[in-house]
Amino acid sequence: MCGIGGFVAALKLDRGESALNAMKIRLRHRGPDGEGVWVSNDGRAGLCHTRLAILDLSSAGAQPMLSHDGECVLTFNGEIYNWRTIRAELTAGGWQFRTQCDSEVLLTAWCAWGEAMLSRLRGMFAFAIYNKKRRELFCARDRIGKKPFVYAAGQNGFVFSSEIPAIMPFVAAIGADTSPDHGAIATMLLHNLRHIPDPATAYKGLRRLNAGHAMLVKDGRIHKIWRYWDVAAEIAEAKTLAQVGKEAVRAVLEEAVELRRTADVPVGSLLSGGTDSTAITALVQSRSNAPVHTYAFGLDRDDEDLRRAREMAERLGTFHREFYFDASEHWSIFTKLIASYGEPIMCFPLLYAYQLCRAIRSDGLKVVLAGHGADEIFYGYDGHFNTARLSQGIRFLEKISTPFQIVPGYLRPRAMTAALATRGDRKAALYRSYAKDLWSNLKTSAHECVSTELSKWGSVGPHDNYIDESNFVSLLVENCHSVTIAADLPAMLSGIEVRAPFLDQQMVALAFALPWQTKIPFGNDSARLKAILKQSVDDLVPAEFLYAPKRGFGYGIDASRLLLGAWREKVDQVIRSMAPDHWLNREWVRSVWSRMQGGATAEASLFGRMFSILTWEQALS
Repeated sequence: MCGIGGFVAALKLDRGESALNAMKIRLRHRGPDGEGVWVSNDGRAGLCHTRLAILDLSSAGAQPMLSHDGECVLTFNGEIYNWRTIRAELTAGGWQFRTQCDSEVLLTAWCAWGEAMLSRLRGMFAFAIYNKKRRELFCARDRIGKKPFVYAAGQNGFVFSSEIPAIMPFVAAIGADTSPDHGAIATMLLHNLRHIPDPATAYKGLRRLNAGHAMLVKDGRIHKIWRYWDVAAEIAEAKTLAQVGKEAVRAVLEEAVELRRTADVPVGSLLSGGTDSTAITALVQSRSNAPVHTYAFGLDRDDEDLRRAREMAERLGTFHREFYFDASEHWSIFTKLIASYGEPIMCFPLLYAYQLCRAIRSDGLKVVLAGHGADEIFYGYDGHFNTARLSQGIRFLEKISTPFQIVPGYLRPRAMTAALATRGDRKAALYRSYAKDLWSNLKTSAHECVSTELSKWGSVGPHDNYIDESNFVSLLVENCHSVTIAADLPAMLSGIEVRAPFLDQQMVALAFALPWQTKIPFGNDSARLKAILKQSVDDLVPAEFLYAPKRGFGYGIDASRLLLGAWREKVDQVIRSMAPDHWLNREWVRSVWSRMQGGATAEASLFGRMFSILTWEQALS
């Protein structure tokens, strides 16, 4: 796991190497174990890298890495979990290796197979490979978007990095527009969004490469961007395996965990006492010769999550540590996360995750496994009951939709809006409906980046049943703040790597190949959600924990009290400093804050909107 960056220009870029060194310094927290810079002889291209050494800890694994023939240069962030299998195939084809790291395998696979190698990769990654002879830069990001890739293109060239702040030393040189994109920022006010969805960012000239996409840059200009991930094919292939049911889930989970145990440093596990983390920890411990280091976080020693984790750690025989919420640190952590991310993001659990990750790093560990993604792909949230009912209702309404086509849109309930939309576009239609209710509070032209992305992913993912369509696009667009970003931002800021077995591409394909009814039982018993997953691990997790009430990360911490307590003066200051011509309707913001102070904190949308506004002002000030 590392920090990556680089540039490509049509002509020699003045001070390119010094800008690369500035970028490298900005990325040190992602890779504190080593760093390097490479610049082409003609000065038109350069790459930088900061290393978190996990495999082959020797200097042979350093980057940027040159291919055997010296023609290609790699900078890579992530892990290729099946690198040994790919290496064996390449070795059989006559290729030779000088290291024991996945970086060299990735670079050699590119030299051997070109872009076709992407379909063979199983892991999390964001990387760039520069071909000196062709003056081409090939870039790619993993299927789920676990590793970030930010870029900017201007008249004078192209620049990319793992994080927005690292790009800023280059923007003037390449002529990119870094003025705020208020339309993109405003999407954070919509429904469940807590971040700006890819490929948009808070800045007009900066973009993110979409998950499951690749890009080719020639002579400093983007030549093409395309989706290499064949979603439908992978899910169709998994349908045969899905017929085996819970045994298939268990088999893929065991394999995903085993692949993520591969490291030349100790591997620990996050443990909350819930189904997902307990199953992962149990599998890791069963394959280890010594007690695995496990970690938990909660409000205080009496926190229910910590009690469960403590008991499970004792049963499993792990070396367990727990850490507690510290309100005095939260504002400084909040500002640090925003500064590192480079744009607004609203998710209080990120603050807790940073506290935990920082403690893990101070304990000497670099790698931990976590349960991110299980609730999203196996339908573990209470709201999934409503989505299931809506899905069934839509199936009924689809059969009788013709009479309702004449009903004006403003008279239709949102369920009808989804029912009458084209399959694949149903979640997008809901967001367009939410947007109509909200944009009147803006003094800017908000655009459709959310619905565009939801529609794009909906058209290529599962969409026979609305619940599958909804959850698939949510994984790729709506819930990134709590899944992929949550596993990268606080961890890499602390210099550790979080690996998520449930986000393994084969696990994701299998989960969406399973009938949704295998995940959501009849009735409203939330303890029975993720049914098939729980059935597959019922020998690993005691029944009293397997079917205990669900508690999210940091559940016992009342985040709204921060806004109305320790952060009240800061919120007041932000609102007072808003200019009359602010791009938000200032009076609307004041009314939201007034309602919160008047006791309307039970309205989750008010808390969310106030926190969003706070993050905007902090990130863009």
